Amino acid sequence: MDKLNNVKLGFLYFFANDLPSMRHFYTDILGLNECNYFEDSQFGWLCYQMEGFQMMWFRSSTKIPILNDWADQPGYSKGILEVPSWSIQMNETQFQDTINTIKEEGYPIFQDAPELRQDSYWGFTVRDPMGNTVELYYIPKKTEIK
Repeated sequence: MDKLNNVKLGFLYFFANDLPSMRHFYTDILGLNECNYFEDSQFGWLCYQMEGFQMMWFRSSTKIPILNDWADQPGYSKGILEVPSWSIQMNETQFQDTINTIKEEGYPIFQDAPELRQDSYWGFTVRDPMGNTVELYYIPKKTEIK
């Protein structure tokens, strides 16, 4: 069988109990590029444009359990859930400002302060309103790593 060339990811689909809470987290707190939002009594969705794909949230038709623990990710230890999770890269100023806002708003955080992970990037981990593990990170200049 021939392999397809130039295959690219188009969409990732997720479901959430409360789209306005997800919108606040991803749009207002993290600053993602929201490309579409719709909510009425029958249907709702929220969409973010990422590099080459869209991350979409749909309002669930039944209540979905909220995750209460951390996903296992390679950047840190002690995450125990083998569930999807993601990392979002920011510049240093966005990273620090976002962490401050996350703390002020009271979202669950994995550690109190950013940490140097794998001797290559600064990471800070938070859970979104559905309990999904989201790693925020920035890559410092090589001269900043000691």
